[in-house]
Amino acid sequence: MNIIHRIPHTHKFLLLLLTAATVCGCTATESPADREETVKAYLSLTSMPITADGTKATAPHTPEVENLINDIWVIQYNSRGIRIGDPVHYKRDGEASMTVEDFEIELIEAPGSTVCLVVNTDDGTLSWPNNLPAFTEHLLNVGVTNTLTAKDRMPMCGYWIGDVASDGQVLSVLLCRMMTRINLVVNNETGAELNDISVEISKIPTMAYVYPRLYQDPLDESAYIDSTFTDVIEGSIGAGDSREFYYYIAPNICSGEENATKATITSRDLTWSVLLGTEPPGTPDRNYTLYANNYYTFTLNLKD
Repeated sequence: MNIIHRIPHTHKFLLLLLTAATVCGCTATESPADREETVKAYLSLTSMPITADGTKATAPHTPEVENLINDIWVIQYNSRGIRIGDPVHYKRDGEASMTVEDFEIELIEAPGSTVCLVVNTDDGTLSWPNNLPAFTEHLLNVGVTNTLTAKDRMPMCGYWIGDVASDGQVLSVLLCRMMTRINLVVNNETGAELNDISVEISKIPTMAYVYPRLYQDPLDESAYIDSTFTDVIEGSIGAGDSREFYYYIAPNICSGEENATKATITSRDLTWSVLLGTEPPGTPDRNYTLYANNYYTFTLNLKD
């Protein structure tokens, strides 16, 4: 026999009220302060100036090549360092230029924002950290090259800090190149012609920080490539003559000579080598770091 328990009308009414209150409580979880309001902002971008010392280049690279701004990643963090909105990759195909003015982007309205830019990655699939402290430690593979043409892209980065408040705001950012340029000048002071010459660069980092700041942790071993970068010189270098070579590498943030970048010149059975660094050889407690956004000229005087 089926037993049916009847609920008094009063209890039914109370149950209905409780159910309605529960439903209402579940839908009221978002406050106005939690909503992300988007605004249209505009970027004004230029590259940091670089002072290069005065060795005459045999194959100079022009500012039109080293300073071109192609694609732009925009990543925004709020005042607590939490990423807000989705990182956006803006392509500028066919519009590469040395400066950018009035380039429209979309941001989240938020006081105390840090808007980070990573330029010239040529990759719209990259992932970025969810918080600002992790972003400041984030490394990007920038490779290594001894040529740079208008088809190549010099990776750069920069940031803007302030209140993102309304449409029409202009964000002016000075971009820092994420690579170091090494100008290697080889002077033949042996008194004889040198033949079968090769130039080898070793201990080369390819990973660079995407956030410019005064202090950065030394790179670990995984940031360096296992192989060397070698140029074979065509022909010879006559007695008293010079040759110059260019290399673009990630900044070598190192704490000692064990990870210092090294240049080795060989000519048949002769070998010369030098460790590269911000300070010249022989300096007490020498600094072997090669910093971003710098041109370093190293002169190697080859003698018997």
